[in-house]
Formats: sequence, structure tokens, C-alpha cells
Amino acid sequence: MQTVINKLIPSKLSSANSVKPKKSIISLAVPRSASDTLANVSNLSIYFDEVAAVNNVNLALKTNQIHVLCGASGSGKTTLLRAFNRLNDEFDNCHTQGEIALDIRGELVSINDLTAKQLPKLRRRVGMVFQHPMLLPGTIADNLLLPLNVSCNIKGSEAQQRLEKSLKQAALWDEVKARLNAPAASLSGGQQQRLCLARTLALEPEILLLDEPTASLDPATTEEIEQLILQLKRDYSIIMVSHSKQQTQRLADSISYLEHGRLV
Repeated sequence: MQTVINKLIPSKLSSANSVKPKKSIISLAVPRSASDTLANVSNLSIYFDEVAAVNNVNLALKTNQIHVLCGASGSGKTTLLRAFNRLNDEFDNCHTQGEIALDIRGELVSINDLTAKQLPKLRRRVGMVFQHPMLLPGTIADNLLLPLNVSCNIKGSEAQQRLEKSLKQAALWDEVKARLNAPAASLSGGQQQRLCLARTLALEPEILLLDEPTASLDPATTEEIEQLILQLKRDYSIIMVSHSKQQTQRLADSISYLEHGRLV
């Protein structure tokens, strides 16, 4: 995964029953249904070389809920999670079959047909926080301002406003507002993970993908992050991976359990 991050940052910072549209993420529109569908996954299989990491998955998700993907290590959870913003495309030996249609700004969009040039926009709208904090080199402020500048061409006062807003959303502003020029690496593990979350939120996504966001944290910090996730559900649709049955029970509105790449 670090290889994927190195490829994406900073070089790419700038850069059931699904509908099968063939146009761009901007121009294609299918009115959102009354059921508030977030995603329709149809006959999805994901292969690394000839090995199926995800095998014929069908799934329907709703907006503004927390959907948790569960299963043993190697069951395909993270691979399925990465499919929602096509991060698996960064692996040369990976290929995908099937369909994912996502609700993007009230429009149902088939992400399979997006071109490589459209993927940065998709990944801004479907933001991801990884299992371990992936900090950019530099200061706390750099970790927010650099993506805003490179990805969105946002600078100056607007960038500062987004910085403050996202740090508040991540419940980190009060802890770092007096030391924004301190090295990001000087933060605690929990603070680093919240900084990564703030960095994702600063790009104003609609969907959050969380890959075991508390895996490396102590119980007290885990509880803080869980409360934050519950608060974020008011404004975002969340798909997350968890190994913890207890955490899943505390957070999930819906659950999918994978075994050897299949839903069971």
C-alpha cells in the first residue's frame, strides 16, 4: 500500500442493479431514487493476476449510513473498499469485472467507465483514510495546504478557511491551532490519524472510505475516533473496514461479511 501512496502523493494529488452510463463523471446524471441509494455493486470481481481477491459481489448501500466490511485477514475487505474510488487501478497486475454505480452529488454515476484523467476528481469526491497514518513531509499545515493547492488550485484565504474547517471537523483544531507550523510527525498516533482525516475532509468529499482507521490506536483514542465517525455520518456516507466485532456493533448501520472474496 505504501507503494500506491507514493504513486498517488504528490504526483496524483493534482491529478445489485446498477445503471451503465457511458459519459463523464460531470455530464452524466441519473436522478437519485427515493431510496437514497449510495451505491449499487453488480457482479463485481477483482483479480490480481489470475487470483480473485473479490469474487462476484453484489451489494446495495444507502446514503448517510455507516456500512462496515468485515471478515478475516485476506478475505478481500480492503480490495473491495478500494474499488469504490478505483484505487486498485494503481496496481499493474489488477483487473476488474462488473459494475459499481455511485451517487455523486445526487447523480448515479458508473465509475467503471471513467477515464484515467477523471480519477483524481473521483478520488476527491470519494476520499480515503488508510489503516496507518500516511503523512506528507512537512508541517501540520502543509498536510492540508499542499493537497488543496495541487489538487484543487485553492490557495490563500480560502485554503486557510478549509484548513480550519477540516481540522474542526476532525476534532483536532483546538489541539493544533497554536502549532500549525510544527512537524506533522510530532503529533501522537491518534492526532496523526485525525490529521489524515482532516486532509481528506479539506477536499470536500461526499463519501468517506475508512480502512481500519483505529487499527493502530489505543482503546481511549479508538473511542475518540469512533465518536468522530458517528458525528461525520450526519454529513457523509461512510464505508469502512473493521476487524473488530465490537466496533462493528457500535458503528454499523449495515454490515457485509466477506470470506475468500465472497459475501456470506
